[in-house]
Amino acid sequence: MRKGEANAEFRGCKAMARLDLDGSGKAEICSGMGFLDHMLNAMACTGWLNLEAKAESGFYKAEALGSAIGQALDRALADRSGIRRYGSASVPMDEALSDVALDFSGRPYLILAGDFGGERIGDFEVQLMRPFLEALCVGARLTLHVRFYGENDHHKMESIFKALGFAIRQATSREGSGVPSTKGVI
Repeated sequence: MRKGEANAEFRGCKAMARLDLDGSGKAEICSGMGFLDHMLNAMACTGWLNLEAKAESGFYKAEALGSAIGQALDRALADRSGIRRYGSASVPMDEALSDVALDFSGRPYLILAGDFGGERIGDFEVQLMRPFLEALCVGARLTLHVRFYGENDHHKMESIFKALGFAIRQATSREGSGVPSTKGVI
């Protein structure tokens, strides 16, 4: 059973997440930001993850939610035995394209290359994208590279989350039995 659960707190804001890596793409998200809920639903659907996540209101709820989801992902992977470890995906959405590559390396790191034209997409401040992904990387002990471009901010953001879901699905797929590391541990 590859399931994980976590509670996280970031500067007084609390969040929780439950994740099943072998799910069917069902999601129940309540971040307090409708657009972020939509994005996390897209990630769960393309990643075939069952994801339940909730954040309390507060200025740092994006970071708390990213941390909780990341920690739940880390716990679902346990010692990472039998996983592929690496994943990548390119996802177009109309004029937008996102390339995501990740490694469940145990070393959290984020590279985010691309720009959004506006400050908001619906009720979501685009400047929260980076801290959300940074917290996800730290919680999941994950190296993540994201490159994106396009004209429509909604399409760019959605292609990022869908590519992230595909890459997670690929990297967490079963492949062998040992820990995928030359050191024998991640």
